Amino acid sequence: MRLSLVVYFPAFFLLFPVILFPQDAATTLDKVYGLDQTLYNGKKYSYFLPQGTKGDQYFLSPQFIEGSVTLKGTCYEGVELNYDLFNQQLLLQYQEKSGAVKVIEVSKAWLSRFRIGSRHFELLDLGQGARFYQVLGDGPVKILYHWRKDLAQDATVGSSCYFFSSAVKESYLLKDGELQPFRTNKNLIKLFDRDKWPEIKSYLRKNKIKVRKASDQTMAKMINLISNPG
Repeated sequence: MRLSLVVYFPAFFLLFPVILFPQDAATTLDKVYGLDQTLYNGKKYSYFLPQGTKGDQYFLSPQFIEGSVTLKGTCYEGVELNYDLFNQQLLLQYQEKSGAVKVIEVSKAWLSRFRIGSRHFELLDLGQGARFYQVLGDGPVKILYHWRKDLAQDATVGSSCYFFSSAVKESYLLKDGELQPFRTNKNLIKLFDRDKWPEIKSYLRKNKIKVRKASDQTMAKMINLISNPG
């Protein structure tokens, strides 16, 4: 009889000799930013995984994606980034003058925000310690997502494999400086003043929006309309 138990382990137990190799699609940032020590300030990324681990620790894929990062108030565009969800670390890939490709962890001491593709993130401390949040909306009220992945061991009899979960999204409303979680349309509606409930409920129903599955574009448009009436 096969067991279907799943056991989760914290990061400090994962000391197995499999090394992450950087992708070929690196950009030569030295040509654009010279030897800017603000941008290049970070330790080498060398996360180790159990051999045979299924899946990966990244937000979208192991492929680095064009984006931007803001460090000490300066925005660096056209950089190659990836987001390690399991370790909650932003990664920067670049090519040195020697031709060697390097991947470093971007220092959180100077990091305020970054963009991967069309998705925008900010490093915010909202009562749960400094965490990365995907930010939707440009008004006083915003939708925030916190993403993570878990690493588990398949406890099926005879199996010693590890696997990463799919990306897990925690949804929040940022209103009046307070972070408030929601999961369903009903949860979200009740986070607003009672006199807004009929309007928001009608909008969600008319546009057939289910907040657990709605696209980033749909959620951004919705929260902007609610946050910026008229």
